[in-house]
Amino acid sequence: MKVVIAAGGTGGHIYPGIAIAEELKFRDPDNQVLFIGGRGGLEDELIKKEGFEIRTIAARGLLRKFSYKAISAPFVTFKGLFDALFILRKFRPDGVIVTGGYVSFPVIAAAKLLRIPVLLHEQNTLPGFTNRFWSSFADVVTLSFDITQKYIKGTVTGNPVRYRIREAKRKNNDKKTLLIWGGSQGARSINQAIVSHIDKLSEWQVIHVTGERDFESISSQIDRTKNLAYRLLPYVYNVEDILSQADLVVSRAGATAIFEMLALGLPAILIPFPYSAEGHQELNAKVVAEAGAAAVLDQSNIDELSGLIERIMNNENKLAEMGRAAKKLFRPDAAKVIVNLIYAVVKP
Repeated sequence: MKVVIAAGGTGGHIYPGIAIAEELKFRDPDNQVLFIGGRGGLEDELIKKEGFEIRTIAARGLLRKFSYKAISAPFVTFKGLFDALFILRKFRPDGVIVTGGYVSFPVIAAAKLLRIPVLLHEQNTLPGFTNRFWSSFADVVTLSFDITQKYIKGTVTGNPVRYRIREAKRKNNDKKTLLIWGGSQGARSINQAIVSHIDKLSEWQVIHVTGERDFESISSQIDRTKNLAYRLLPYVYNVEDILSQADLVVSRAGATAIFEMLALGLPAILIPFPYSAEGHQELNAKVVAEAGAAAVLDQSNIDELSGLIERIMNNENKLAEMGRAAKKLFRPDAAKVIVNLIYAVVKP
Protein backbone atom coordinates (compact mmCIF):
# COMPACT_ATOMS: atom_id res chain seq x y z
CA MET A 1 0.00 0.00 0.00
CA LYS A 2 1.13 3.55 -0.79
CA VAL A 3 0.12 6.30 1.64
CA VAL A 4 0.70 10.05 1.73
CA ILE A 5 0.70 11.74 5.15
CA ALA A 6 0.20 15.50 5.18
CA ALA A 7 1.57 17.10 8.34
CA GLY A 8 3.30 20.37 9.08
CA GLY A 9 3.77 23.59 10.98
CA THR A 10 4.53 22.39 14.50
CA GLY A 11 5.64 19.21 16.21
CA GLY A 12 2.07 18.85 17.42
CA HIS A 13 0.93 18.06 13.87
CA ILE A 14 4.11 16.33 12.68
CA TYR A 15 4.71 13.75 15.40
CA PRO A 16 1.29 12.03 15.21
CA GLY A 17 1.93 11.64 11.48
CA ILE A 18 5.27 10.01 12.23
CA ALA A 19 3.59 7.65 14.73
CA ILE A 20 1.09 6.58 12.06
CA ALA A 21 3.91 6.11 9.53
CA GLU A 22 5.74 3.86 12.01
CA GLU A 23 2.63 1.71 12.39
CA LEU A 24 2.17 1.47 8.62
CA LYS A 25 5.75 0.20 8.21
CA PHE A 26 5.37 -2.14 11.19
CA ARG A 27 2.19 -3.58 9.70
CA ASP A 28 3.88 -4.21 6.35
CA PRO A 29 7.50 -3.22 5.61
CA ASP A 30 6.54 -3.00 1.92
CA ASN A 31 4.11 -0.16 2.63
CA GLN A 32 5.37 3.07 1.06
CA VAL A 33 4.93 6.31 3.00
CA LEU A 34 5.50 9.80 1.61
CA PHE A 35 5.03 12.94 3.71
CA ILE A 36 3.87 16.26 2.32
CA GLY A 37 4.76 19.35 4.33
CA GLY A 38 4.98 23.11 3.93
CA ARG A 39 8.06 24.78 2.49
CA GLY A 40 10.38 26.21 5.12
CA GLY A 41 8.62 24.42 7.97
CA LEU A 42 9.90 22.35 10.87
CA GLU A 43 8.59 19.19 9.21
CA ASP A 44 11.34 18.93 6.61
CA GLU A 45 14.03 18.42 9.24
CA LEU A 46 11.99 16.35 11.71
CA ILE A 47 10.58 13.89 9.19
CA LYS A 48 13.94 13.29 7.53
CA LYS A 49 15.45 12.60 10.96
CA GLU A 50 12.87 9.85 11.40
CA GLY A 51 13.92 8.26 8.12
CA PHE A 52 10.88 9.12 6.02
CA GLU A 53 10.72 10.84 2.64
CA ILE A 54 9.06 14.24 2.36
CA ARG A 55 7.99 16.60 -0.41
CA THR A 56 7.10 20.22 0.33
CA ILE A 57 4.47 22.52 -1.13
CA ALA A 58 3.43 26.16 -0.83
CA ALA A 59 1.24 26.54 2.26
CA ARG A 60 0.03 29.39 4.46
CA GLY A 61 -2.70 29.70 7.04
CA LEU A 62 -5.72 31.93 6.55
CA LEU A 63 -4.96 34.82 8.91
CA ARG A 64 -7.63 36.93 10.60
CA LYS A 65 -5.48 40.07 10.87
CA PHE A 66 -5.25 42.37 7.87
CA SER A 67 -1.73 42.10 6.43
CA TYR A 68 0.20 41.20 3.30
CA LYS A 69 0.37 37.58 4.51
CA ALA A 70 -3.41 37.51 5.04
CA ILE A 71 -4.08 38.90 1.57
CA SER A 72 -1.67 36.52 -0.12
CA ALA A 73 -2.71 33.39 1.84
CA PRO A 74 -5.46 32.28 -0.62
CA PHE A 75 -3.05 32.63 -3.54
CA VAL A 76 -0.37 30.62 -1.70
CA THR A 77 -2.95 27.95 -0.90
CA PHE A 78 -4.01 27.86 -4.57
CA LYS A 79 -0.35 27.36 -5.57
CA GLY A 80 -0.11 24.63 -2.92
CA LEU A 81 -3.08 22.87 -4.50
CA PHE A 82 -1.22 22.56 -7.81
CA ASP A 83 1.94 21.45 -5.98
CA ALA A 84 -0.07 18.76 -4.17
CA LEU A 85 -1.79 17.62 -7.37
CA PHE A 86 1.59 17.15 -9.04
CA ILE A 87 2.96 15.11 -6.11
CA LEU A 88 -0.13 12.93 -5.76
CA ARG A 89 -0.34 12.20 -9.49
CA LYS A 90 3.31 11.18 -9.53
CA PHE A 91 3.26 9.07 -6.33
CA ARG A 92 -0.24 7.61 -6.93
CA PRO A 93 -1.10 6.83 -3.29
CA ASP A 94 -3.88 4.48 -2.26
CA GLY A 95 -4.86 6.82 0.57
CA VAL A 96 -4.04 10.19 2.14
CA ILE A 97 -3.82 10.78 5.91
CA VAL A 98 -3.95 14.36 7.15
CA THR A 99 -2.81 15.29 10.67
CA GLY A 100 -3.11 19.06 10.47
CA GLY A 101 -1.22 22.29 9.85
CA TYR A 102 -1.44 24.79 7.00
CA VAL A 103 -0.51 22.08 4.51
CA SER A 104 -3.76 20.20 5.15
CA PHE A 105 -6.11 22.32 3.07
CA PRO A 106 -4.40 22.04 -0.35
CA VAL A 107 -3.55 18.35 0.15
CA ILE A 108 -7.11 17.34 1.04
CA ALA A 109 -8.45 19.39 -1.86
CA ALA A 110 -6.03 17.69 -4.27
CA ALA A 111 -6.88 14.23 -2.92
CA LYS A 112 -10.62 14.82 -3.35
CA LEU A 113 -10.10 16.07 -6.91
CA LEU A 114 -8.18 12.89 -7.67
CA ARG A 115 -10.71 10.71 -5.81
CA ILE A 116 -8.14 9.37 -3.36
CA PRO A 117 -9.57 8.23 0.00
CA VAL A 118 -8.80 10.66 2.85
CA LEU A 119 -8.43 9.97 6.58
CA LEU A 120 -8.50 13.16 8.62
CA HIS A 121 -7.12 13.09 12.18
CA GLU A 122 -7.89 15.84 14.71
CA GLN A 123 -5.46 16.13 17.62
CA ASN A 124 -7.17 18.78 19.73
CA THR A 125 -10.44 18.88 21.63
CA LEU A 126 -11.65 21.79 19.48
CA PRO A 127 -11.09 21.23 15.74
CA GLY A 128 -9.62 24.03 13.66
CA PHE A 129 -11.20 25.62 10.60
CA THR A 130 -9.61 23.25 8.06
CA ASN A 131 -10.72 20.09 9.83
CA ARG A 132 -14.22 21.43 10.46
CA PHE A 133 -14.52 22.37 6.78
CA TRP A 134 -13.21 19.07 5.39
CA SER A 135 -14.61 16.64 7.98
CA SER A 136 -17.79 16.02 5.99
CA PHE A 137 -15.76 15.31 2.83
CA ALA A 138 -13.23 12.92 4.43
CA ASP A 139 -13.79 9.18 4.08
CA VAL A 140 -12.72 8.63 7.71
CA VAL A 141 -12.41 11.10 10.61
CA THR A 142 -10.52 10.16 13.77
CA LEU A 143 -10.48 12.14 17.01
CA SER A 144 -8.21 12.30 20.04
CA PHE A 145 -10.85 13.25 22.62
CA ASP A 146 -14.46 12.16 23.21
CA ILE A 147 -15.55 15.79 23.64
CA THR A 148 -14.59 16.60 20.03
CA GLN A 149 -17.69 14.73 18.84
CA LYS A 150 -19.65 17.83 19.86
CA TYR A 151 -18.04 19.64 16.91
CA ILE A 152 -17.35 17.01 14.24
CA LYS A 153 -18.31 13.35 13.97
CA GLY A 154 -15.63 10.70 13.97
CA THR A 155 -14.08 7.67 15.64
CA VAL A 156 -12.32 8.43 18.92
CA THR A 157 -8.90 6.78 18.73
CA GLY A 158 -6.72 8.96 20.94
CA ASN A 159 -3.70 10.78 19.56
CA PRO A 160 -0.91 8.56 18.12
CA VAL A 161 2.40 8.64 20.01
CA ARG A 162 5.70 7.46 18.58
CA TYR A 163 6.75 3.94 19.53
CA ARG A 164 9.93 4.89 21.34
CA ILE A 165 7.99 7.20 23.69
CA ARG A 166 5.28 4.62 24.38
CA GLU A 167 7.93 2.03 25.22
CA ALA A 168 10.29 4.28 27.20
CA LYS A 169 11.11 3.09 30.72
CA ARG A 170 10.89 5.54 33.62
CA LYS A 171 14.28 6.30 35.17
CA ASN A 172 14.96 6.59 38.89
CA ASN A 173 16.99 9.69 39.73
CA ASP A 174 18.66 10.61 43.02
CA LYS A 175 16.54 13.76 43.06
CA LYS A 176 12.97 14.29 41.94
CA THR A 177 13.01 15.78 38.47
CA LEU A 178 10.98 18.69 37.17
CA LEU A 179 10.67 19.07 33.40
CA ILE A 180 9.87 22.49 31.93
CA TRP A 181 8.76 21.95 28.37
CA GLY A 182 7.15 24.59 26.17
CA GLY A 183 6.61 22.49 23.05
CA SER A 184 8.54 22.53 19.77
CA GLN A 185 8.75 26.34 19.67
CA GLY A 186 9.18 27.02 23.38
CA ALA A 187 7.05 29.23 25.64
CA ARG A 188 8.51 32.63 26.54
CA SER A 189 6.27 33.41 29.51
CA ILE A 190 6.96 30.01 31.09
CA ASN A 191 10.69 30.36 30.44
CA GLN A 192 10.78 33.77 32.10
CA ALA A 193 8.76 32.58 35.10
CA ILE A 194 11.29 29.80 35.68
CA VAL A 195 14.17 32.32 35.53
CA SER A 196 12.40 34.54 38.06
CA HIS A 197 11.84 31.68 40.51
CA ILE A 198 14.85 29.47 39.86
CA ASP A 199 16.09 29.75 43.46
CA LYS A 200 12.83 28.20 44.70
CA LEU A 201 13.41 25.10 42.58
CA SER A 202 16.85 24.20 43.89
CA GLU A 203 15.75 21.10 45.84
CA TRP A 204 14.92 19.27 42.61
CA GLN A 205 16.70 18.38 39.42
CA VAL A 206 15.34 20.72 36.72
CA ILE A 207 15.40 20.01 32.99
CA HIS A 208 14.41 23.19 31.15
CA VAL A 209 13.75 23.02 27.40
CA THR A 210 13.46 26.64 26.26
CA GLY A 211 12.98 26.34 22.49
CA GLU A 212 15.62 27.59 20.08
CA ARG A 213 14.28 31.15 20.08
CA ASP A 214 14.77 31.82 23.81
CA PHE A 215 17.79 29.65 24.58
CA GLU A 216 20.50 32.31 24.43
CA SER A 217 18.44 34.85 26.36
CA ILE A 218 17.54 32.43 29.16
CA SER A 219 21.07 31.05 29.32
CA SER A 220 22.47 34.54 29.90
CA GLN A 221 20.10 35.11 32.82
CA ILE A 222 20.77 31.90 34.73
CA ASP A 223 23.59 31.51 37.26
CA ARG A 224 23.95 27.73 37.16
CA THR A 225 26.47 27.69 40.01
CA LYS A 226 23.50 28.23 42.33
CA ASN A 227 21.76 25.09 41.13
CA LEU A 228 24.09 22.45 39.77
CA ALA A 229 21.08 20.19 39.08
CA TYR A 230 19.67 22.66 36.53
CA ARG A 231 19.96 21.53 32.90
CA LEU A 232 19.17 23.98 30.10
CA LEU A 233 18.42 22.74 26.57
CA PRO A 234 17.25 24.55 23.41
CA TYR A 235 15.42 21.59 21.92
CA VAL A 236 15.20 17.82 22.36
CA TYR A 237 14.67 15.48 19.41
CA ASN A 238 14.64 12.29 21.47
CA VAL A 239 12.00 13.57 23.84
CA GLU A 240 11.69 10.19 25.53
CA ASP A 241 15.10 10.84 27.14
CA ILE A 242 13.73 13.72 29.19
CA LEU A 243 10.17 12.47 29.68
CA SER A 244 11.47 9.22 31.16
CA GLN A 245 13.32 11.20 33.86
CA ALA A 246 10.46 13.49 34.88
CA ASP A 247 8.34 13.29 38.02
CA LEU A 248 6.32 16.38 37.06
CA VAL A 249 6.05 18.28 33.76
CA VAL A 250 5.23 21.97 33.26
CA SER A 251 3.97 22.41 29.72
CA ARG A 252 1.69 24.18 27.29
CA ALA A 253 -1.49 22.25 26.48
CA GLY A 254 -1.02 21.14 22.89
CA ALA A 255 -2.63 17.76 22.30
CA THR A 256 0.50 15.96 21.12
CA ALA A 257 2.58 17.10 24.11
CA ILE A 258 -0.27 16.05 26.40
CA PHE A 259 -0.53 12.56 24.92
CA GLU A 260 3.25 12.06 25.09
CA MET A 261 3.08 12.83 28.81
CA LEU A 262 0.06 10.59 29.28
CA ALA A 263 1.92 7.73 27.57
CA LEU A 264 4.43 7.67 30.43
CA GLY A 265 1.89 8.36 33.15
CA LEU A 266 3.35 11.78 33.94
CA PRO A 267 1.59 14.32 36.19
CA ALA A 268 1.52 17.78 34.64
CA ILE A 269 0.95 21.45 35.26
CA LEU A 270 -0.60 22.75 32.05
CA ILE A 271 -0.41 26.44 31.15
CA PRO A 272 -2.55 26.87 28.03
CA PHE A 273 -1.26 29.28 25.39
CA PRO A 274 -3.80 32.11 25.71
CA TYR A 275 -3.72 32.92 21.98
CA SER A 276 -4.22 29.39 20.65
CA ALA A 277 -6.79 29.19 17.87
CA GLU A 278 -10.25 29.58 19.41
CA GLY A 279 -8.79 28.75 22.84
CA HIS A 280 -8.36 25.05 22.03
CA GLN A 281 -5.45 24.63 24.47
CA GLU A 282 -7.67 25.73 27.36
CA LEU A 283 -10.19 23.05 26.45
CA ASN A 284 -7.42 20.43 26.05
CA ALA A 285 -6.13 21.27 29.52
CA LYS A 286 -9.61 21.23 31.05
CA VAL A 287 -10.28 17.69 29.81
CA VAL A 288 -7.00 16.38 31.25
CA ALA A 289 -7.49 18.23 34.54
CA GLU A 290 -11.04 16.89 34.94
CA ALA A 291 -9.62 13.38 34.55
CA GLY A 292 -7.26 14.13 37.45
CA ALA A 293 -4.02 13.94 35.44
CA ALA A 294 -3.06 17.63 35.51
CA ALA A 295 -3.37 20.94 37.30
CA VAL A 296 -4.17 23.96 35.12
CA LEU A 297 -2.63 27.40 35.64
CA ASP A 298 -3.81 30.42 33.67
CA GLN A 299 -0.93 32.41 32.16
CA SER A 300 -2.22 35.54 33.89
CA ASN A 301 -1.37 33.81 37.19
CA ILE A 302 2.10 32.67 36.09
CA ASP A 303 3.67 34.11 39.28
CA GLU A 304 1.94 31.30 41.18
CA LEU A 305 3.85 28.64 39.24
CA SER A 306 6.66 27.99 41.72
CA GLY A 307 4.20 27.59 44.60
CA LEU A 308 2.06 25.15 42.61
CA ILE A 309 5.17 23.15 41.64
CA GLU A 310 6.20 22.95 45.30
CA ARG A 311 2.78 21.77 46.49
CA ILE A 312 2.59 18.97 43.93
CA MET A 313 6.26 17.86 44.06
CA ASN A 314 6.17 17.57 47.86
CA ASN A 315 2.97 15.52 47.88
CA GLU A 316 3.82 11.90 47.03
CA ASN A 317 0.18 10.81 47.12
CA LYS A 318 -0.84 13.58 44.72
CA LEU A 319 1.93 12.69 42.27
CA ALA A 320 0.93 9.02 42.33
CA GLU A 321 -2.77 9.81 41.95
CA MET A 322 -2.15 12.10 38.96
CA GLY A 323 0.16 9.53 37.38
CA ARG A 324 -2.49 6.81 37.59
CA ALA A 325 -5.06 9.16 36.05
CA ALA A 326 -2.67 9.96 33.19
CA LYS A 327 -2.13 6.30 32.37
CA LYS A 328 -5.87 5.67 32.45
CA LEU A 329 -6.53 8.52 30.01
CA PHE A 330 -3.92 7.36 27.47
CA ARG A 331 -4.97 5.23 24.46
CA PRO A 332 -1.88 3.16 23.52
CA ASP A 333 -3.44 1.65 20.38
CA ALA A 334 -4.29 4.95 18.63
CA ALA A 335 -1.90 4.48 15.68
CA LYS A 336 -2.99 0.86 15.26
CA VAL A 337 -6.69 1.79 15.13
CA ILE A 338 -6.03 4.59 12.63
CA VAL A 339 -4.09 2.24 10.35
CA ASN A 340 -6.90 -0.33 10.60
CA LEU A 341 -9.31 2.36 9.42
CA ILE A 342 -7.17 3.43 6.46
CA TYR A 343 -6.83 -0.24 5.44
CA ALA A 344 -10.62 -0.49 5.52
CA VAL A 345 -11.20 2.32 3.02
CA VAL A 346 -8.34 2.01 0.52
CA LYS A 347 -8.10 -0.42 -2.35
CA PRO A 348 -4.37 -1.00 -2.96
